[in-house]
Amino acid sequence: MKRFPILALLSTLAATGIALAQPPPAPPRLYSVRFTAGPAWDAAKSPNDQTGMREHSANIARLRREGTLVHGARFGELGLLVLRLPDEPTVRKQLAPDPTTANGVFKLQIDVFSPFAHGTTAYLVTPEAITLRAYLDAGNRHEPDAVAALLAPNVKWFSLDADKLSVDGDGREALRKWLTGYYKSLPDVRSEFLSVEQTGAFLAVRERASWTAKDGTPRSQQAHGIYEVRDGLIARAWYFPSARDPAPNPPKN
Repeated sequence: MKRFPILALLSTLAATGIALAQPPPAPPRLYSVRFTAGPAWDAAKSPNDQTGMREHSANIARLRREGTLVHGARFGELGLLVLRLPDEPTVRKQLAPDPTTANGVFKLQIDVFSPFAHGTTAYLVTPEAITLRAYLDAGNRHEPDAVAALLAPNVKWFSLDADKLSVDGDGREALRKWLTGYYKSLPDVRSEFLSVEQTGAFLAVRERASWTAKDGTPRSQQAHGIYEVRDGLIARAWYFPSARDPAPNPPKN
């Protein structure tokens, strides 16, 4: 079979109307945008009365609606936006409708934002979330009786894997006995909730468990779970398959 040079092949595809695959767009990155008082900031006025603040707030609301805004905060005399966008020119384009930089009310600085720890600032204080955190704290103290006191008598613990649903724990006493052996086999195991979200009686968590393996190396894994909390007790829990965190790199000599 005759082989066409690559340029001839591309010309043939274009002539026949066959669409060529476009290069994938640049993946979005995180950028921090720090706002500090500019030369036009009027100390005699409140922040909301500064020139252009209505448009400033409207642009932030738009970024939130469109899913571009990851995080927004004020601390000290600074304002911070964390945006998910492909590059800095796009960041500046998204900030263009906000007049407070052009009019000198704010000075801004844009930097690549590289988080090294993830979590949530949405610290729930609902009765259900308080019960769940008490359960986590009791587990990290390795107190099976205290954990069991936060479980409903007929509690059920489920594992979900693709189309398979299995029961890992059935009843408060069965789980208390299992926890006793679990803590003995992993004497330094601890868990943390990296995120907690709630809808009614159901709380969705992303959990990380950490422990030391028999060979002395630290291990950890993460999983998503859903807890049903009713009348101050955990009635049911569903967990999806866990994913092992990468092993830490050994120290270099």
